[in-house]
This record gives sequence, structure tokens and C-alpha cells, in this order.
Amino acid sequence: FIALLTLFTGEFLQFIDNPIFIITGQALRYLGIVGLAYAVASYRIVDVRTRIRRTLAFFIINILSALPLIIAIVLILNFSSDLNQYNKNLTLLLIAIVVALGFLLYDPYRRVIERITFRYLGSEGLNSNLIIRNYSQAIARTLDVQQLSVLIAGTLSEMLETNRCALLLVSQQEDGRYEIEPIAGMGPLPRDIIVFPAKDRFITLLAEEHQPLLQYDIDFNPVYSDINEAHGEWLKEMAMEGYVPISDGDEIAGIIAAGPKGTGLPYQSNELELMQTLADQTIVALQNARLYSVLNAQNEQVRLLNEDLVDQNEKLEVMDRVKTDFITIASHELRTPLTQVKGYADILAAMNEENALSRDQTREIVGHINRATLQLEGLITDMLETSQLDVDEMRLTFVKTRLQSIIKLAMEPLIQALRERRITLTQEGVDELPPIYADYKRLVQAFTKLLGNAVKYTPDGGRITVTAALIPSVDEEEAYFEVIIQDSGIGIDPKYHELIFEKFFRIGDPQLHSTGSTKFKGAGPGLGLPIAKGVIEGHNGRIWVESEGEDEQRMPGSSFHIILPVKPAEVEIEPIPELEERPSYLIG
Repeated sequence: FIALLTLFTGEFLQFIDNPIFIITGQALRYLGIVGLAYAVASYRIVDVRTRIRRTLAFFIINILSALPLIIAIVLILNFSSDLNQYNKNLTLLLIAIVVALGFLLYDPYRRVIERITFRYLGSEGLNSNLIIRNYSQAIARTLDVQQLSVLIAGTLSEMLETNRCALLLVSQQEDGRYEIEPIAGMGPLPRDIIVFPAKDRFITLLAEEHQPLLQYDIDFNPVYSDINEAHGEWLKEMAMEGYVPISDGDEIAGIIAAGPKGTGLPYQSNELELMQTLADQTIVALQNARLYSVLNAQNEQVRLLNEDLVDQNEKLEVMDRVKTDFITIASHELRTPLTQVKGYADILAAMNEENALSRDQTREIVGHINRATLQLEGLITDMLETSQLDVDEMRLTFVKTRLQSIIKLAMEPLIQALRERRITLTQEGVDELPPIYADYKRLVQAFTKLLGNAVKYTPDGGRITVTAALIPSVDEEEAYFEVIIQDSGIGIDPKYHELIFEKFFRIGDPQLHSTGSTKFKGAGPGLGLPIAKGVIEGHNGRIWVESEGEDEQRMPGSSFHIILPVKPAEVEIEPIPELEERPSYLIG
């Protein structure tokens, strides 16, 4: 702009009919042409604003520094022009004293003038020694990378009034590439880690030449025209003005990225030199901070591993106790019906020998034997179902059905227990769901286990609520529905929320075990919930429990959440008519 203005001014003066203006115009035109040629040939233009500020500051400082002494001498000379010889000698002595005081006070006075002038013109010099000393003392106490970045940002902000700064951690990979991770110090910046090639011009200059690099050079210097476009965009997104390498001489460990100065002026050579000195002071602190970070990460990993090991040990102890409890419970579950079978068989044999059996007595004894046999069959069936979960042999046959009919059949074996124990069971939204695709028999089995579990741990006079709702999605075939079985029972301790779905796990003392299937707190062998989970997961669903904890006084209750797809993906639908209800004897 200045070159063009000079050129146009010279051209204008050429038209004035005056030799002086013509000569001046020719000179200005020549200077304008030289300036334009320089601007075209050079990527870095002279900072005219800084030059003007410095020149103006030079004249102001020198004029103001000499002005008091000149005024004092002029006043003394004017005052002493009419005095006699004696007074003139006194005046000369006074002048000598003033000059001496001037020499003594000149340096302090000039420094005050310089400080005021630089403050308003933005050309204040940097006290390098003080800055380096304070910075070195501060980073010596820093062992955190984030704190180090904030400290660097604070120093540059105080020194150069920058409003953005970051510490870029540089790690050289085995293939020679450089991984750069930004650590924010002041102002927002992208958190993405970026990888630069080993021969990238940006990283090469910083690593090998150990010289600061300005964003202006990256944008306009032809030397950096081969920088990868993605890397160039990343640097622009950083919105930084300068990059200063942190290196120990062998390899680069980091980069100080400084944003624009608050004054809007470009960085000067003395400022870049000072920033490079600060970067050189940072290398040891950065290496220590990174080692400290690695050590902390390893300690955290060890801590997590120890916690996981403790959790696994506790889980192993629980599962070991579960196996022992299962043997106790299984023997009790088997012994009771076997004792009944043997006892009634002995009675039947004895009465038969005495010919004392009537038709009604025979029917009653056979009924007791059948019930005991069914109890044994149920336990063995559950154990076989559990073994199928281990080897993933649960075969599902998907048919079109409705959740309403599944819940109805699942409740059927529990109706008498609900009446005897005065437990209220309500349904909400179950009949509003569309038809679903599922293994009818298996899903009835799963909900029977879940509802039976709710009945066992709900006190007499309690309530159970079955809530169902559709969870629509973009694709109709990927829609899900959720079923929540909520009871007003004793609740479940949060530490058991996952363990209750493990095989053979049960809460409570096995010595208090009851063979009753619906008696309050009459826990079974610990197979019901694992089977229910296996069936639901076989349908590509999920199940989990929510409960505040176990409390037999407050009765916080439990909520079992089941999420199932309306139509599981990648399944073959059997050409079986839609099923609404099936006899209970078909339910395994």
C-alpha cells in the first residue's frame, strides 16, 4: 500500500510545472517501483508500523530527555545576563551544579520516559533476565504436563499479551513419524492427536534447525508449499502465530505454540529469541513431567488391576461358596421329593399286601408320588437348561405371537400363590404391544422364572406390576419393546445386581432354604434367573435389575428390565400359525 501510494504521488508531482516537484516526483516514483518490486519478490514485508513506532519513540525519548536540561540552562542564562561579575561567577557555579545534577538524574529520568513512551506506543523492551529467572523457578516446581502448559501460557501472556497458547507434545514413532498431542494452556484448540510424516517440512525445521517458525512463513514462504493439505488445515485450526521447538539437541520433545499478540503486531526477532530461550529452559521440566505422567498412568493401571484382582478374588470366593451352597441346596431339593416318593411307595406296598387299599387311597397316594416326581423333574430340567447355556445349545423356534398371551401363561402356575399370599399383580400396556416374533415356549419359561422370583421376595399383601412399552426406531424391523417387572419386596443389594444372573448363585443363608416354590424368601437352587437371562439374550435382548438395596423394613423393591426386539434380526420364522394360548403342560 505504501509503495503504491508513493508511486501515485510521484506520478502526480510529474504534472506540476516546477523543476523541484518534477525531480521529487521522479524520486518518489523510483522509490515506489523499488518498493513494489520488493513486495513482489519477498514473502516477508517490512513491518512499517513497528518501524514507525520505534522511530517515533526514539525522537520522543531523546527530546523529552534533553528538554529539562535545555530549559534550565536557558533560564539561567537569561536570568544572569544583567548581573555583575560576582553574580556571574555565582551563576556559573549554579550552572555547574545543575549540569552535575542533570548527569546524576539523567539515567533515572530517561528510564521513566522510556517506560511511559514504550507503554503507550507498544514498543516496550523485554527484561530477559528477569523473565528467564522467574520462569525457570516456576517450571522447576511443575511435574504435570497440563500445569506446565498453563504456566507457559501465563508467561507468554504476561510478556507479550498473547491470548492463545498451547504446549504440543511430540513423540517420534518407530516408523519415524511424529505424533503431536495438543495440551491447552490458554484458549480453545483442537484436541485431536495428529501424525506428521518424518520428512514433513514443518516438523523438520523445528526438529533439525532448532529455530522458531511463524505461521506467516508457513502461509507465504514457498519453502513450505509442500506441507500436506490436512496438516496445513490443522495448523490453521490451531490459530497460532508462532511455533518454538523444545529440544535437547538430539530430538524434539515438544513445541510451544503461541497465539497472536494482543497489540496485533508481529513477533520481533528479539521476542522469538527470548521464546526460544524459554523453550530451551523447558526441556528438562517437560521430560520430567512426561515421565511423571507415564508413572502416574502406570500407577493408575496397577491400581485398577489391583482393584480388578480384588473384585475377581471376591467373585471367586462367592462362586466357590455358591458351589458349596448348591450342593447343600440340591441335596435338599432332591432329598425331599425322593423321601416322599419312597415313603408313599412303601405305604402303597404295605397296604397292598394287606389288601387294605381302596380306590380313593390309591388315587391319593399316586397323586403325592406324581407331585414329588414333577418336583424332581423340574429341578433336573432346570439343571439341563443351565448346561445348555454353557455350551450354547439353546435352540429357539421363532413364531408370531403376542406378549399378552405369554404373560398370561407365565402367570398361570402362580395364580394360587398370589391368592394365598394376597399379592396384587397388575399389568400396564401389555395388551397395547403389536405382535412380536419369539420362541413362545422359551419366553413363557423366562417370564415364569422372573414372575416367580418376584413372588418369592414380595411379602404377603404386596404388589407386583408388569409394565410394557414399545421403543420405536427408524427401521420398523429394528423396533424394541421393554418389559419392567416391579415388585414391592425386600430389594437386592447393588453388589449382587450382576451375580444374581450367575448359575447357582442365591442370596441368603442356604440353611434357611425352603423347597416351596412361592413361599416368602423361599429361594430355590439359583437356576431361575440364569435361565431367564439365557432365554432373553438368545432373543438378542438384554436384562438387568435396579434396586436401592436390601431392606426388610422399608421394602424398597426391585425392578427387572427386559428389552427384546419385536423381530430379532437374522432369524428364520417358522410357518406356525399365530399362537395366543397354549396348555401349561407344554411349558418346560
